[in-house]
Amino acid sequence: MLYYLNYIKHNPDIRGKNKKIDNTVYTFDIETTSFLILNNKILKTSEYLKLSKEDREACEYRASMYIWMLGINEQVYYGRTWDELKKFLSMIEKNVPERKIIFIHNLSFEFQFLKSVFHFKEVTARKAHKVITALMSDYNILLRCSYMMSNCALKYLPELFKLPVDKMTGDLDYSLLRHSKTKLTDKEYKYCENDCLVVYHYILYELATYDRVDKIPTTSTGHVRRELKELVLKDFNYKRIVRASINTNPIVYNRLQACFMGGYTHANWIFTDEIINNVDSYDETSAYPYVLTTCKYPSKEFRKGNIKRREDMLKHFAYILVVKFTNLECKYNNSFISSSKCKNIRGAVYDNGRIIRAEELEMTLTDIDFYFILDAYKCDYEIVESWWSLYNYLPRQFINFILDKYVIKTKYKNVKGKELEYQKEKGKFNALYGMSVTNTIRDEVIYSDKTGEWFEEELTNDDIVDKLESEKKQAFLSRSFGVWCTAWARENLLRRVIALDDYVLYCDTDSIKLRPGYDKNVFIEYNKQVENKIRYVSKILKIPFEKYCPEDVFGKKHLLGVFESEGTYDKFITQGAKKYAIEKDNKIQITVAGVPKSGAKALKRLEDFKDNFVFSFEDTNKNLLIYVDNQSKVKMTDYQGTEELIEDLSGCCLVPTTYVLGKALDYANLLSDNSSKRAIYKEDL
Repeated sequence: MLYYLNYIKHNPDIRGKNKKIDNTVYTFDIETTSFLILNNKILKTSEYLKLSKEDREACEYRASMYIWMLGINEQVYYGRTWDELKKFLSMIEKNVPERKIIFIHNLSFEFQFLKSVFHFKEVTARKAHKVITALMSDYNILLRCSYMMSNCALKYLPELFKLPVDKMTGDLDYSLLRHSKTKLTDKEYKYCENDCLVVYHYILYELATYDRVDKIPTTSTGHVRRELKELVLKDFNYKRIVRASINTNPIVYNRLQACFMGGYTHANWIFTDEIINNVDSYDETSAYPYVLTTCKYPSKEFRKGNIKRREDMLKHFAYILVVKFTNLECKYNNSFISSSKCKNIRGAVYDNGRIIRAEELEMTLTDIDFYFILDAYKCDYEIVESWWSLYNYLPRQFINFILDKYVIKTKYKNVKGKELEYQKEKGKFNALYGMSVTNTIRDEVIYSDKTGEWFEEELTNDDIVDKLESEKKQAFLSRSFGVWCTAWARENLLRRVIALDDYVLYCDTDSIKLRPGYDKNVFIEYNKQVENKIRYVSKILKIPFEKYCPEDVFGKKHLLGVFESEGTYDKFITQGAKKYAIEKDNKIQITVAGVPKSGAKALKRLEDFKDNFVFSFEDTNKNLLIYVDNQSKVKMTDYQGTEELIEDLSGCCLVPTTYVLGKALDYANLLSDNSSKRAIYKEDL
């Protein structure tokens, strides 16, 4: 790694005619120190967890940069101050005036420091602080987030993409106070350099496909989106079919937004807090691709209807329904209606966000979800509003595109030496769902370079109509495809849940955990239905059955959409959605939202997985990220005894954090009410 003043002018690789761009791979990274100020005294962040609640609220959170690295291809340069970075960028700009793209892994973090040092004229972000790209005002430089491109943490990039360099760990102690005058060891410099080299080799990997740095998709789903777009660019039959299904009526757009729901993730409260032995786990093979390639979807624009009863609905029609339910009560131990998707709720009893019973509520639903609620709940209902469309299969071109991805992924599965190809194809295959549910009509996230603040600018009605009409003109995918995709997938899972209700312990989108005694024929029969359905659809659409059931290199067939056993856990316990632990072969594993898998080492035994159990920082290495602005100047003495004036105006302060296992109050109250256990839920049909 060279000091920036030793800059060796590189030969740029200029591409393009009108909009010229340097195809050189530029990478950037910084190392920072976080610290606290309490009662005019500087504290290391490692002291944070020792502070009282009052002191935590009283202390100031601070952050500063002490070294930056900028890679130009494989050569990495460094400097210690922001002024040095400005000088270096000017040197590069003089050598290469054309547009340059600098890749930064997790640009959101670096941008919080950079924004008070440089000016930006264009910033794109998913939401406040979540930066995708940022165009600098004073340099012909575009910053791009390589984390958004890969959806992969820096430390996993080398393994996932088989890069010829590893992310170094443990060579830089982040708890030590450092600043621009702190002396660094050769090992620490090497650690800093290495982070840029990992990103450099990742970009080289992407360039093998896209050739130019400006052509690499900005998001992980963008890879498969671009591939499909290129495939159907001049396919007028595809565009005709999709265009017919895209709704330009903004009222329908609102209804589609309202009835969209994701996967079903829920724990059976009857068994929450209990350790259950010999728990079986089943997983549905590619649940979303299965329903995308075998189920029917709205094929025309929705029209206003006059449906009043279930009996008025026809199976060849897709419906959006606004329904008012009264005297609602679940028939099963598991409950299904998410309170977040309801309006005007009155007199409800909740099960960790799901509704057990309610005097009244209103929902916007697809016909699939409506049928299921009528089967799973006792209720009275009134259909307040209805819209209808004709059902049909998705375009054959799209179905073949999905199945081709499945065939290729299967071909590389478990093949020695083809791990990279498998991960690449698996990533594309998994992105198919994300692509189908992407909503491109959203309020604009604005960054103000003048104030350094973020705000959202709501779309006007005219904006929404314009965007809907633009979607119809492009005819790429219909929003209704994504809405019905998740509805069909939920239907497949939830019908198995009510069939096995007493034995279901936990569900998450396409998986189900069951206590002993359940009827395995439920899965056997369902898998037969899946095969029969695929054979029927493949015949109707004239798509070879083998595409739905490809063989791997070992001759094993992999049928899309079936439930497969993932084995048996010796012990299982759950505390609610996204909170469970298992024991298998005397090893404990956890799935807890917000806690890494490595946090399992905190549990000495499965019985510890209870309310108020603390996953410490030492077990999880998790930090709380705090965005700080308007920092005042302060003198800080580093761990070597050297004093420096810290002048960073903004940054990200990282403080160690703990995770306390617990339940929402209404859920805890429900679990403690043993008098009503089972009686509330269970009722024979």
